[in-house]
Amino acid sequence: MNEKLLCYIWQQHLANKPMTTTDQRELVVVRAGQRNTNSGPDFLFAQLQLDKMTWAGHVEMHIKSSDWYAHNHHIDKAYDNVILHVVWEEDMPVFTSDDRPLATAVLRDFVDKTLIHRYKELSTSDLWIPCADRIKHIDRFKQMAFFDRLYVERLAQKTKVFQQWLDQTANDWENVLFIALAKGFGLSVNGLAFAEIAQSIPFSVIRKTQDHEELEALLFGQAEMLKAEMGDAYLEKLQKKYRYAQHKLQLNCVNEKVKFFRMRPSGFPTIRLSQLAQLYVLHSQLLDKIVEGEPQKNVEEVFSVGTSDYWSTHHVFGKEHSKRNKGLSKSFLDLLIINTLIPFLFCYYKAHGINKTDDLISWASSIQAESNSTIRAFSSLGVSAASALDSQALLELKNAYCDQKKCLSCSFGQEFIQT
Repeated sequence: MNEKLLCYIWQQHLANKPMTTTDQRELVVVRAGQRNTNSGPDFLFAQLQLDKMTWAGHVEMHIKSSDWYAHNHHIDKAYDNVILHVVWEEDMPVFTSDDRPLATAVLRDFVDKTLIHRYKELSTSDLWIPCADRIKHIDRFKQMAFFDRLYVERLAQKTKVFQQWLDQTANDWENVLFIALAKGFGLSVNGLAFAEIAQSIPFSVIRKTQDHEELEALLFGQAEMLKAEMGDAYLEKLQKKYRYAQHKLQLNCVNEKVKFFRMRPSGFPTIRLSQLAQLYVLHSQLLDKIVEGEPQKNVEEVFSVGTSDYWSTHHVFGKEHSKRNKGLSKSFLDLLIINTLIPFLFCYYKAHGINKTDDLISWASSIQAESNSTIRAFSSLGVSAASALDSQALLELKNAYCDQKKCLSCSFGQEFIQT
C-alpha cells in the first residue's frame, strides 16, 4: 500500500461496504474533497456525515496513523481543520494542535483486496507498458473518449514552449510562428538547430526581407553552411550577401549544428531552409492567413512552396543533378500540421479567448496516423491508430502515463484496477 493508492480509493469512493470510524460512528462520504497537491491536508473542503451529523472540512491520508506525528501535523495549525484521518492501519490515536481527538477511518476494512492485487500487478509490471497483456480488451468507445483527452493534454504540453517564446519576444505572435515553423521544418533531427537559427535573426529583418536569396543567405549563414570554398557561383553570392548582413546586424552563429547524417536528400537542411525562406517571401502576412477564417482550408494553398532555382538542381552546394520539383510533400505537410500548426493554433486561440478546440480535434482526426516505433508497438498489442489524433494520443499515453506508471490517473489503468 502507498498513499497514492490510498488517496485514489478515497477519491473514487471505492469502499465495498458501509464505513465506520474507529470509535464506531457511521461514516457517509458526501463529498470526498478536492485533491490538494500543495502543502496542507490531502483533501480540501470535504463533506461527511458522522452518525448523521454533517461535517465540513479537510481530510488527511496516511498509511499508519502514527505518521500524523512523524510529519508534525500535531503541532501544525494548518491541520486543525481536518475532520477525518483516513489510514490503512491505526497504530495509535491522534490529536490536533489544540488537543482535539481526530476521527479516524481504517480504509483496509472497507476495500476489496482484489483491487489492491490488481494495482500491484500494474505497478510492478516489467512489460513494455504495465497493461500490455490486457489493453486490447478496452472497449473502442472508451479508447476514443480517452484519446480525445490525451490529445488535448498533449496540445497543452506542446504549447509550453510557445509561451516561453512569447515571453522572449514580448508577445510577438508572428515571431513565435516563425520560430515554431522553423523548428517544424527541421523535424526531429534539425528542429532544435532550426529554432535556434530563427531566434538568432531579428524578426523585423525576416518580416521585411522579400528577396529569396537574401533570406537564404541569412538562414544558411546562421547555420554555418556557407563556409566552404568550392568555386560555386551561387554559394559565393550567398556568402557575399551574408557577410554584409552579418556585419550590419552583428549576428552570431548558433551553437546547435545542422545535420545531414541518415537523411534523405529531400529532407536535407539546405532544402528545408530554402523552402522556409520561400514561404516567408511569398507570404509576408503569414500569421493572418493561418489564424483567420478556416485554417484547414488555407494551409494547403499557403504551404504550396518549393525552393529557389538553385536547389531544384542541387541537394548540397557544388553537386548538380537533373532538375526536380522540391515542393512540400503531403506527408511532410501532415507532420507540420500535427506537430506545429495545430499546437500553435491551440495556444493562439486559448490566449485570445477563442474556443475552437473541437475544430482542431476534428482536423487532427482527418489526418493519417503517424508511423513510428511507438505506434507500431501499440498496434502489436491490439491498439491501432486510425488518425493523427490517435497516434498523438498514444504517444502522450506512453510518455506521460505508461513510462511514469501513472496507472491511477489513466482511464485504462483505472478500469483494470476497478473491474
